[in-house]
Amino acid sequence: MRFILFVGASNTLAEFEIEAQIKGATLLQPNIYLFESSEADTAQKTASKLGCSIKLAQELRGVLPSSQSIADLVKSKNFSVTILDGFKDSPQINQEIKEVLQKGRFILSKDQFGLSPVLLKKHKIDEFFIDQKNEEVWQTVWIHDFEHWIQKDRHMPFANAKAGILPPKIARSMINMVPMEPNGKLLVDPFCGSGRILVEAAELGFTVGGGDILAQQVKETKVNLDSLSYSARLEVLDATHLSDKFRQVDAIVTEPFLGKPNLRPDQIRYLVPGLQKLYLGCLKNWLEVLKPSGYVVIVFPSFDDGKHIYKTSGIIDGKLELSYNLLKRDILYSRPNADVRREIVVLQKK
Repeated sequence: MRFILFVGASNTLAEFEIEAQIKGATLLQPNIYLFESSEADTAQKTASKLGCSIKLAQELRGVLPSSQSIADLVKSKNFSVTILDGFKDSPQINQEIKEVLQKGRFILSKDQFGLSPVLLKKHKIDEFFIDQKNEEVWQTVWIHDFEHWIQKDRHMPFANAKAGILPPKIARSMINMVPMEPNGKLLVDPFCGSGRILVEAAELGFTVGGGDILAQQVKETKVNLDSLSYSARLEVLDATHLSDKFRQVDAIVTEPFLGKPNLRPDQIRYLVPGLQKLYLGCLKNWLEVLKPSGYVVIVFPSFDDGKHIYKTSGIIDGKLELSYNLLKRDILYSRPNADVRREIVVLQKK
């Protein structure tokens, strides 16, 4: 069976998350991926665990891209057909299908990505996609649970979307860049904050643990995990001494302390050496914590003072190369109008 996966345009981690989680997936169009799966349920489970996924459509084998063939498949009052390789022709085939049905109404999409999950759920729409060149028809079979994602982003006991913390979908994508099955694996976040990463890891099925140097942050993490009925081993600790509390860890996924916000340009160059010293101390200590071949997915901030760009990830180019394999780097993410740009790096203990 073949499927096309639509991913969020703002999730710059999508390519790397899909590479780690879906073997053989190929980019069909920007933000649209093609992959195969033996079962529809398996494909939907795969899509549901990704942070980047928005919706999934399944190929309808043997169905021609004609108005009559698609009309025969319309079950709901509302339908929508989007032509992937000729979007401007979409209104015409929608009108033709309506004339064949002699009932119902069609809803036109604004682009080749089709209708939003919110619209699809609200109006119960049968949605189809056509590839004219290859004479293929696809039907949407799954949409992401946007209400659940909003709940985790904005309505947790401790949630502040304006605080600069990772959005849940980005946290999920970071975790999924670790190429391992979660069952029986321990994932730790040594800078747990309010627990964004640990919530996503627990939801995926990891055993989770975390720590923070601030006791209040550890408390907030526990309350957020409790609100979703997840448990974790949580400690108040200095991330450069993680080995005092944890051993035999399969993966560390974290956004560390990124420095004080809203710095003046002349202050940035004094901040960077301190952050690099912190990150270097962490990565050295984590070698004692990780199992052989264990993974680290970590955010490194980069700063632009208007004259120079400071990349804190330069520390991995020195002696750390003797202990870690560098798997991915230069994966960039930032919130709109953010002062700090995040570079995500994936390392594996040698």
